[in-house]
Amino acid sequence: MRTFLIILGSLILLGIAALAALFFYFKNANKVEITPATSSLITQENITKEKVDSIFKYTKNFPDNTQLSFAFIDGDTVSYYGILRKEGALNTVQNSDSIFQIGSISKVFTSTLLADFVYNEKVDLTAPIQQYLNTPLHNIEKDGKFITLKSLSNHTSGLPRLPKGMLMNSILNMDDPYKNYTQDKFEKYLQEKLAPETTPGTKMAYSNLGVGLLGHILSEVSGKNFETLLQEKIFIPYKMNSSSSLPSIVENRLVSGLSPKGDKVPAWTFSSMHGMGAINSNVEDLAKFAQANFTINNILNLQRIKTFEKNEKRSVALGWMIINTKKSNELYFHNGATGGYMSSMLLDIKNKKGVIILSNVNFSHPDSKNLDKLCFTLAGMQP
Repeated sequence: MRTFLIILGSLILLGIAALAALFFYFKNANKVEITPATSSLITQENITKEKVDSIFKYTKNFPDNTQLSFAFIDGDTVSYYGILRKEGALNTVQNSDSIFQIGSISKVFTSTLLADFVYNEKVDLTAPIQQYLNTPLHNIEKDGKFITLKSLSNHTSGLPRLPKGMLMNSILNMDDPYKNYTQDKFEKYLQEKLAPETTPGTKMAYSNLGVGLLGHILSEVSGKNFETLLQEKIFIPYKMNSSSSLPSIVENRLVSGLSPKGDKVPAWTFSSMHGMGAINSNVEDLAKFAQANFTINNILNLQRIKTFEKNEKRSVALGWMIINTKKSNELYFHNGATGGYMSSMLLDIKNKKGVIILSNVNFSHPDSKNLDKLCFTLAGMQP
């Protein structure tokens, strides 16, 4: 008994130490001395002084070597703009072909794959997900309701944000937290621990796990890996030649991610759950996808249909967040963040307009929320 108590006490102390390490890791990551940049930004065709001033306002406090790449979409016209902070000044640069990790904007593309499968009658949105997997899942039911493909896509599955135990698994590699969470560990979690915490289909709670599981299921149904599905169904058809979920494909053109202080950090590696955030892309490719949403496209139109209403101002489609404006217009939005990158994408389907921002801003920087504010401001919306 005494030996058991000693072991138990040691495990508790180890857990406390791990939590303390996490606390101090993120606390120290946020200790940033902010020296506002000076502006050497210039206007360009279709990039007005008002837009340039907004860009400077929201980005002046980011560290040296920060890059942001913009696409402004107006129907068939796309205008690109780029900025780089160097030696305390923000300068205009050409970086529309530069590649960034897009983080959770990947979820939009995972749901585009889902919409393709639904349209081609390969899956049923409302069927229990166990129907599509040979390996038994631990539990997909609560209060008589089952996790479905739709609930994985629109964050109403009831699943937690991340698999339980994943952060502890990553404690020794917080700069690349998903690298050690292998496919074997993920599948073991699905079989031994997966369970909804709330009744599926009744409450929206953002879940990386849910969309990671969605991508896994689509791969199982098709017999193809996530990258192959992306290339065949999206990237090749829309001529998104610089997009990939495989770091090795884009590493020579990938802009280095930054810490909150401006030091280089490694791009995150996804060893499983690729559908939640593994895609790398640039604003040129994302603009092509945005413009495809302005056309008559059965799959993309299906993807944008509202599937759950959170409140009067916010709903969700398959992958897209829907924001209802005061003008009764629906905006389709998603953002993303990995360790050294942040992104925002906003589409006004009715007026065929859009704004895309990719950056190597760290989500732990105290001004990181400025990226979404800037996206809405550049789209003519108050953040």
